[in-house]
Amino acid sequence: MPNNINKDTKNIRIAKFISKAGAYSRRDAEKLIFEGKVEINGRTIDSPATFANQKDKILVDGKIIKPNEITRIWLLNKPKGYITTSKDPQKRKEVFDLLPSNIDHLIPIGRLDLNTEGLLLFTNNGDFSRYMEHPKNKIIRKYKIKVRGKVKKEKINEINGEMIINNIKYKIINAELMSYSQSNSWLTIEIAEGKNREVRKIFEHLDIQINRLIRIKFGPFELGQIKKGEFIELNKKEVPPKLKKIGFKG
Repeated sequence: MPNNINKDTKNIRIAKFISKAGAYSRRDAEKLIFEGKVEINGRTIDSPATFANQKDKILVDGKIIKPNEITRIWLLNKPKGYITTSKDPQKRKEVFDLLPSNIDHLIPIGRLDLNTEGLLLFTNNGDFSRYMEHPKNKIIRKYKIKVRGKVKKEKINEINGEMIINNIKYKIINAELMSYSQSNSWLTIEIAEGKNREVRKIFEHLDIQINRLIRIKFGPFELGQIKKGEFIELNKKEVPPKLKKIGFKG
């Protein structure tokens, strides 16, 4: 039976509460609960099935967790050479080095690898991040790609659709040729699942060399004219109306 710390109509599971606050992912919150590092109203809990609400005093690893009342969204034009993590044993440059230090608990929505550029989203709401990333929701990611050599129409047809690589199914929803010369070509492609290094694995499988990979759109959010390395917050007027249909509750 779930443990109700403070009976209220807005009770939610503690791991979800912590995730919505933007402090940790739901999975990390559950791990901390099992490690005995979560307290509600002075009592250490040991079950993710425990419920809590805004009236409860919640501490995680000794720090007070407060719920976010408004979902906030930031956009970064990630330069090449930065990784999407805050803990890198190799001490490489991190995207968090580009962000202001006065904003707590920024959660990246998805990742871009070291050499991929372009649109990277951040939020303060763990549930919203999870919604945008989850494969079942089919949130479209659009990339602009510079590849070596002239890509023929037959190759574009080969890029489009499903393929199996090392027993994993990949799918490009749409691929289009933008321009080409004898030395290189520019394409746009759209994917909907965001598997690890998905685009690079597909192009490597098709023996197409990528010279630049730039994400230009993620769901309703577009890179637009954001300068490289620039980090901006969307205000309410800039949030697309259809975002309300995909989990935004700001």
